[in-house]
Amino acid sequence: MSSEQNIIVLVHWNGVLTNVDNEVKYSSFPNAVLFLNADVSYSTLCENVLSQISRDGLNEIKTIHGKFPFDTRDGVCASMPWPIHDEPSWIYFVQIASNVYDRLEVFIDATNRDVVIPLHEGPSRRRRNLMPSTLNQGPSMVHMDPSHEAVEDEDDPDYNNLSFSEEDSASNDSDDSHDSSWALPHNQEDPFVEPAYRVEDPIHVGRIYASFNELKKAVSIQTLKEYQAFENVSKRPTYWRAKCVHPEQCSWHIQAAQVKDTDSWKVKQYQPRHNCIPTYTRAKIDKLLTSKFIASEISSTIRIKPDYSIKLIMNDIHQKYNIRVGYKKAWYARILALEQRFGNWETSYNDLPNVLQAMAYTNPGSIIDIQSDNTNTQGTYEFKFAFWSIKAAIDGFNHCLPVVSIDGTHLYGKYKGHLLVAVAMNANREIYPLAFGVVDSENGASWKWFLQLLVTHIIPPDRNVCIISDRHAAIDYAFRNVEQLGTPQIQRRYCLRHIRSNFMTQFRSKQLKKLCWRAGSTPIVSEFHHYMQQIRGTNERAFKYLNDIPQEKWALCFDGGCRYGILTTNLSESFNNALKGCRTLPISALVRATFDKLVQLFAQRRTAGMMWQQAGYHFPDNIRKELMERWQQRPHTVVLPHNHYTGIYSVSVENATPVTVNLSRRVCDCGCWRMNGMPCVHAHSVCHFLNCSVDYLIPEVYKLSSYINAHSSDIMPFPNMNEWPQNEFILLPPKYSSRTSRAGRRQETRFPNEMDMRPRRRGQHD
Repeated sequence: MSSEQNIIVLVHWNGVLTNVDNEVKYSSFPNAVLFLNADVSYSTLCENVLSQISRDGLNEIKTIHGKFPFDTRDGVCASMPWPIHDEPSWIYFVQIASNVYDRLEVFIDATNRDVVIPLHEGPSRRRRNLMPSTLNQGPSMVHMDPSHEAVEDEDDPDYNNLSFSEEDSASNDSDDSHDSSWALPHNQEDPFVEPAYRVEDPIHVGRIYASFNELKKAVSIQTLKEYQAFENVSKRPTYWRAKCVHPEQCSWHIQAAQVKDTDSWKVKQYQPRHNCIPTYTRAKIDKLLTSKFIASEISSTIRIKPDYSIKLIMNDIHQKYNIRVGYKKAWYARILALEQRFGNWETSYNDLPNVLQAMAYTNPGSIIDIQSDNTNTQGTYEFKFAFWSIKAAIDGFNHCLPVVSIDGTHLYGKYKGHLLVAVAMNANREIYPLAFGVVDSENGASWKWFLQLLVTHIIPPDRNVCIISDRHAAIDYAFRNVEQLGTPQIQRRYCLRHIRSNFMTQFRSKQLKKLCWRAGSTPIVSEFHHYMQQIRGTNERAFKYLNDIPQEKWALCFDGGCRYGILTTNLSESFNNALKGCRTLPISALVRATFDKLVQLFAQRRTAGMMWQQAGYHFPDNIRKELMERWQQRPHTVVLPHNHYTGIYSVSVENATPVTVNLSRRVCDCGCWRMNGMPCVHAHSVCHFLNCSVDYLIPEVYKLSSYINAHSSDIMPFPNMNEWPQNEFILLPPKYSSRTSRAGRRQETRFPNEMDMRPRRRGQHD
């Protein structure tokens, strides 16, 4: 379609979208008609739609769907709802739909995020309180048990002494996938809405606040900015009066009363000026700058950034009030803010069985499990382990690469714990979350339990699968004690980056570090032995250290293709890093966040797969680009046929030593083909020489059909948790907490190693 042409877009909203018998229908007639250029951008579309829906008091677009045409197997033209959420999905929709329909139709789901309710008196307004989510029981002041004290901890996300070196991040790890969208639970309904006024605005007689807490916060903010302090004179259910802490020399005071039949409070009297001499002491300021006050200050940030670090909180409060707060107070404030947004930690553990059962109820075939310990009280148990894997992901794994990366990482909330994850890789070489576990401690028992569930319920018994992990003693224990992990169907491989890290701990040499990586990552056996001999010539003990590790466990050239070229556990580690925001949440909120993100991921990839299929592609985008790059290198090769019938050819690249390609066995002397199953540049050259397509040599697991099938199953929403039956028992949090009661920094539990060290940059005078 020419960019000079116009398109007619019929816009529907305030109705119900259905798809019956492959035909999109909407419950109302079009509300508006747009005349747009054919090359109009997605952002311009949204601006035009917003201008139309604003007539009905709507100001936020939640989703846009278009009526998308497709042909059924019978050749009948049908339609389906097409999600439009960015520039590519909008452009593709216009290209396809405009060739079939004279008028395009889009269906808008919109809302008003600024609903206000007038109060009975005064010009002020407040926003409507939204119903909290099923995980949130509303704001509450929580009793902080002494065993959950805050300390500066190297396991905490605020401990910034650890960072990967550039060599680690830029190494030959082809599997360093990262999806930052996993960091936050975006599509959870936000139960808190900003007030229609700013608490920081000046206080005056007649001003109305939505609650007593907001009134007191406004007074506290004003007082803190002036380095003053106040104290209560009288506080009754409907009346409050406060005065300066120096009443004998200062006339500052405020008086407020509750507005009848509302939760609002109105300022009745206010003397804003302090005529006393400020006698600033930290104790007086600290009395106002409480953890509860700081929690209210950071609540808006916590809602969108749950991993808001303690050090940033301390810095932001200092920037705003020029008052420094301690680490412990900031830690308590973050705990309170998280509880206000995502629910109480203790209640969250008790809600966990219901949350997992509800998820499995609407997604039959999902695997869930909770392990607990008995207590001295009947009907009360103490949390130990939790496991969940959604049916759609279990089914989709059959169409992913037969490789699973496992890893564990710390939880950063009120209670100590570890998140265990199992991550696969789909046909487009993207992260494919498979299973999750939360355990009280990362030890042999917890890993044995997690891997037992993984190999029994998630990994098909008739499929050969490679599990990549580090050499953690707990994982070693699990592999020795889970019977299925010892069968030929399961092959274990070590993360090469951890091998190199442990190697560097023993032998501190940059040269040995490079040789270790080269030996482990080369697909050619002769090169492996060459690098090992170089290591031997440098340090005999270093050679023996590596030689004592089974070669197939860490060296790519002896792998036999089990690990599909995936050298490290970067898949699971990157995924854990992406979940950092979720790892600060109470446990039930963590489960919901992983569920919501998996729903998002499946929906986005389902759309991408359909777009590629409609465009006529046979492979996902990343694979298609890789094939194109290798195909473009073929003009620099020379092919010599040896036997057409057995498929043997020799190929040389730019006068280099020729390599042998065997099409029948699908191997090449370069080792790259066997490494991950993808035809190497030499195989591409032979196919070009034979004037045939390379497509038939590519494994099914890399094809677009596998990508689509991996994300084809639906993930059904949670039921109404308010109607879900309550537990007949009480589940308590784990007894052991990472927040010890003694003051100061506790002994380090994580010692930095060479993976955490960043080379120091030389200054000009070094």
